[in-house]
Amino acid sequence: MAKAYRQSDFNSLMEIVQNVDVRVKEYLELAGYDKWSRVYAPVHRGWTITSNIESINSALVTPSTDYLYAVNDKGKSFIVCLENKKCSCRQFQYDEIPCPDALAILKKKKFKAGPYCSDYYKPEIVLKTYEILVYPFPDVID
Repeated sequence: MAKAYRQSDFNSLMEIVQNVDVRVKEYLELAGYDKWSRVYAPVHRGWTITSNIESINSALVTPSTDYLYAVNDKGKSFIVCLENKKCSCRQFQYDEIPCPDALAILKKKKFKAGPYCSDYYKPEIVLKTYEILVYPFPDVID
């Protein structure tokens, strides 16, 4: 539920929770969906999920244009736009790294995934995160 990319998936899972115990659903609502749910998060938090390589290998990729593709995998269809770094599964734009659907296209076209990833995931940017010195407090009370 927390990792759902589409609101319809989130709502379906919340219905299951409500059927099991309505108090849990009420607790989660009270906590605020925006604090723990990907689909309601006001900002992209960098949550990443590993790709399912078997899915990438078995996906059927059909080009519509140079940047727009239809990907069919196990009965599900997704539209991927490489130029805008978007997929109808919404994982590509949320995580800012290629989703399994986009990876299937990149693999078929023999393109590298690096240019389709956010700069936040690139080594030079990650290293800059740790450039600023952080001094610990001298005492636990502080």
